[in-house]
Order: sequence, then structure tokens, then C-alpha cells
Amino acid sequence: MDHVASGITVLCVDDEPSFADLIATHLERNEEGIDATGITSAADALSYLDEHEVDCIVSDYHMPDIDGIAFLEAVRAKDPNLPFLLFTSEGSESLASKAIAAGVTDYIQKTRGTQQYAVLARRVRNAVEQARAKATADDAQKQTKRILNAASDAVLISVTDTVVYANPAAVELFGAADSADLCDRVLTDLIEVPAESGTGPVHAVIKEERTAVQVGRTIRTLAGNSVQASVTACNLTWNGADGTVTIVSNRNETDERERRLEALHEATRQLMGAEVRNKVAGIGVNAAAEIIGLDANAVHLVNEDGHLEPVAATASLRKLVGDIPAFEPGDSIAWRVYESGEATAIPDVRLDDDVQNRETPIRSELYLPLGDYGILIAASATVDAFTETDVVAGRVLAANMEAALAAVERDEQLRDRERELSTQNDRLEQFATVVSHDLRNPLNVAIGRLEALKQRHDDDSIAAIDQALDRMQALIDDLLLLARTGDSIAETETVALATAVRDCWEVVETGDAALVVETDRKIRADMTRLQQLLENLFRNAVEHSATDSQSRTDDGEHGVSGVTITISDVPGGFAVSDDGPGIPEADRETVFESGYSTAGDGTGFGLSIVSQIATAHGWTVTLTESDSGGARFEFTGVDVASEK
Repeated sequence: MDHVASGITVLCVDDEPSFADLIATHLERNEEGIDATGITSAADALSYLDEHEVDCIVSDYHMPDIDGIAFLEAVRAKDPNLPFLLFTSEGSESLASKAIAAGVTDYIQKTRGTQQYAVLARRVRNAVEQARAKATADDAQKQTKRILNAASDAVLISVTDTVVYANPAAVELFGAADSADLCDRVLTDLIEVPAESGTGPVHAVIKEERTAVQVGRTIRTLAGNSVQASVTACNLTWNGADGTVTIVSNRNETDERERRLEALHEATRQLMGAEVRNKVAGIGVNAAAEIIGLDANAVHLVNEDGHLEPVAATASLRKLVGDIPAFEPGDSIAWRVYESGEATAIPDVRLDDDVQNRETPIRSELYLPLGDYGILIAASATVDAFTETDVVAGRVLAANMEAALAAVERDEQLRDRERELSTQNDRLEQFATVVSHDLRNPLNVAIGRLEALKQRHDDDSIAAIDQALDRMQALIDDLLLLARTGDSIAETETVALATAVRDCWEVVETGDAALVVETDRKIRADMTRLQQLLENLFRNAVEHSATDSQSRTDDGEHGVSGVTITISDVPGGFAVSDDGPGIPEADRETVFESGYSTAGDGTGFGLSIVSQIATAHGWTVTLTESDSGGARFEFTGVDVASEK
């Protein structure tokens, strides 16, 4: 079944309507699973939140009715944990400080170009995943408290030797008024650690040596009385801090308690190490029988038909009911509880309206949903056999099983994705081989035959054929380059940028174009790919300037002079600018897409190759307008080795 929880709903708030929708569109494009909605005012957004569930908010700061900080404060009043990202063009320290004080999740400054939206999308997903992880941890802690509150043994949890939690059994054992009466006390004031055993096992746990121990100890009640008891201590994380859980129990119960703790720890380790769903189910039924005492139980998982199919069961259950049935959507207790998602104990199934067989030997059942994956069912021939302690302990086991099933699903998706990428890479390599061999050979034959034909005939058709063959050659070169520039770069070297620029200039047909180099920087780059990037930018500037010049001449105007290309420094990188006709602002979002070209004889792959090479280096490329109205390509995030 699909997981609704994997999707992310985002509310994009910006007083500029087109920009609010643009942010929403780019978030959906850059991150699978995001469903974004654009709204143009904070007031409307607050109304929207009253009626819709939202996983994350992305908001501008400068808005006419309520600014971004006031909006953030209003959101925090509604939901203190909702991820809120301030996405604004203002980058002042004052604003950042106010945003942090108001509880902003993340603060991102707007930049030019589309790369910023990929960064924003990742920040959104990270913020939502962290919020969900915290909510899961909080829920797990609440469940843990429910278990501990129901436990008959006294339980104390301490952080840095100070008690931060005490269950009702501990309150009774130590003679306290309530749990708060025990909190903030020093643990070793309650549990005696003799001086001669200062480095003993319990003391070792308290000092965070990461051991789990069980020893006999004297405990001291608040009334000053001493009680002999068995004390079990082990480490845990509590509210994000390293702590110690100390369990005080009667000696005659110690062995059984220790066995269950060890068994639960081992079952959790096995669950998280399982690689397939059926293995998780098998570990789960054994853990339910051995640890919680649910001897007759089975795990049903949702199959491809959407039915709850039995995949693991104990021998006790098979002896009780024989063949384990599957459950389809409809009238059954199992399906009803699975859809509700709430653990449920049925005192007598024969009295339930949804029972399938009123003559069943089963009298009471405990249903423990495993999220969207399925359900664990424990049965008994006794009426009202399951206690609240069984329900709480079963919920913990079910939560661990659900987490293990989710991990298996993620691993399967990753393996599928890896296989898909491997297949794509194989096809791409096959394509490159066909292009480089099977297409070049007949193309070279055609070029050779045309050269011979030129010597015998003078015909305008020959020139057209020559031009077409040249374009085919350029297309093949660019397609091969595209196929081989998408990989990330593993190794780089220190490159003198000015030297690389001049070397590339020598191999490009630049005509009457001029080059100005205004950089002494050395950068870390792959020399071959850097040369490809620079050569493509030079060709792009020269060809587009020549096209513009020709169009002016055809219209009867005076032709423009050769273009001047300038290489200069920018913070964290470099820029390539020209004084040519530039690129229309409306086209700047699409120039890096394959097939884009304004030149009639262009291949449309040049700037796509530039973008891929920059991405492979980890650089960000931004297209703007130069001071003279031409095109300006800025590359940032570059590893600058030195200025000389």
C-alpha cells in the first residue's frame, strides 16, 4: 500500500502571486512527493491553516498585511512544531536574529536562477523529516511512559545522576507523595552504592560506561527506611539526553524481568536487521509469544490484492484454530481494527457484530495494527484474557515491527532505484557506443565523398549538403559530450583559470571576437571538463552574436562589430560575460535545457552541457545580464585554491 506519510504538503506564502506559484511549482519539480500550494498573504495563509493539514510553510518576509516574522509568531501560536522556512531576499543579521528568536526552522536568502529551488526543496524535506522524527520520538516516549506507569516494578530514569522520571510503583516503594517528589533527587541518595564498590556495576552505568547490569542493593525510602531489592540499570536516551533507567524489583522476580528485557533488546536488534517482510513477521510472532506472553498469535501483511494475508503464526494458534484465514476489506474484526489503526482488545469475540464464525474456539483477541503494513493478532480461548499491560507492551512491539517493515520497504525502493539507474547507465553507454561508431563511420564516408564531389562540380546544393553534414557532426559531438558529463567528479586538480581560458580560446573559431581576462585565480577543477565548459560558452557567445549581426544586416541595418568576452572574478567563483545581444529574460529559465537554441544552426545542447559540467563539480551556475546588456554566466560554490 502507498504511504500517505511519505508525501509532504507545503504552503508557499508570498505577496507576489506569480512568485508564490513559482515557488510551489519548483518545489514539486525538484522533490518527488511534495504537494505545494501558493498563497499571496499571511492572513489568507492563517485561514488556510484552520481548514487544511500542512507539513511545512515557506514564507517571504516583506508582505503588506503581516510580515514574515509576525506570520511566524502567529503560526507558532497554532502549532509550535510546524516547520517554517523564511525564504526572503533580505539577508540582514538583524532579520536572521529576529527569525531565530521567533522560532524559525530555517532561514534561506533568495538568489537568482533555478538552483535555489533545489536547495529550498531539500531544506523543506529535511525540515519535515526532522519534525516527523521528533514527533515519532515523542510518541515513542509517551508509549514508553505508559508501559512504565503500568509496570509493577519501581522505575527511575535519571540524567547526570538526577532523577527526571519516577513511575507510580516507585512513588509507592520510596514513600513519596507523587512523582514530582522523587524528581530532581540524586539517584545515589535513593540507591545505596557502598564506598568499597564505588566502581561497581550500577555506579559504572551511572558514569556512562554503557553497560547493563543487575545487582542486589539497599534502597532508602524518603522516610529513612532501608529495603533490600534487586536493581537493574541500563543506559537509554531520554528527551535527547543520555540517561540511565534503574528498575527496582523483588528478588524473586528479578530473573524473569531480566530475561524479558534481554529478549526485547534482542528482538529489536533482529527486527531492524531483517531484510524482507516475512522475516520481520516471523521475528514478531516469536517476540510476542516469548516476551509479552501472547502464545497464540499471527502476523497478517497486506498483499498485492490489498488483502490481509497470514505470513507467520505460532504453533499454539494453529493448534487452536487450524488454518489461519486471510481477511478482505469488509466485515471482520481484523479489517475494522486495521483500518482504525488503534490497538484493540476484544473481551469476547463471539459477541462482536463483525465476528466471522460465532462457533470459533477463540474467546478473546488482541489486535495490534502495524501501520499500513498489516496487523498482529493474538488469541486466547479464555474470555477477557488480555490486560492493559498486554496492550501497552504489544503496542511497543508493533511500533518496532512497523519501523522494521518501513526500513525493509525503503531498502527495497533503494535497490529498485539502483537497478533502474544501472539499466539507464547501460543504455546510455550503449547509445554512446552506437553514436561514436555506427553513426560516425557513414558520416565520415559521406564527408569524404562530398569532398571529391566538390572538386568536380560547383553547385549550391553541395554547399547545403556540406552545411548539413557539419551540423550532423556537431550534433554527434554534443550528444556524446552530454552522455558523458552527467557523472559527479571524483578527482580535481589546481588549475590556473587564466591559462585555461586562453588555451580554450586558441581552439575555438572566434573570428573577430575579443577576449579580456580579469582573473588571476587558481581553482580546483577537472581540467578536461572545465575546458569543455569554457569552449561551449565561447562558441555560444560568438555564434549568437554572429546571428544577431546577420539579422541586423538582413534588415538593412549596419552590422555589429565582433563580440568581446570577459572572464572576471565573483565571490566564490568566476563569471563569463559578453557584450552581445544577451538572452531574453523570459528565456533564462529554459536556456540550460537540452534543445534550447536561438541560433538557426545551433545544436541546442551547448548550455545544457555547461550546466551539467557545473553540477558535476558541485557549482551553481546563474544566468544574468552583463553591464553592456549581453549574457553573463556566474559560477559560484567553486573551490578557489588561491588568488594567484
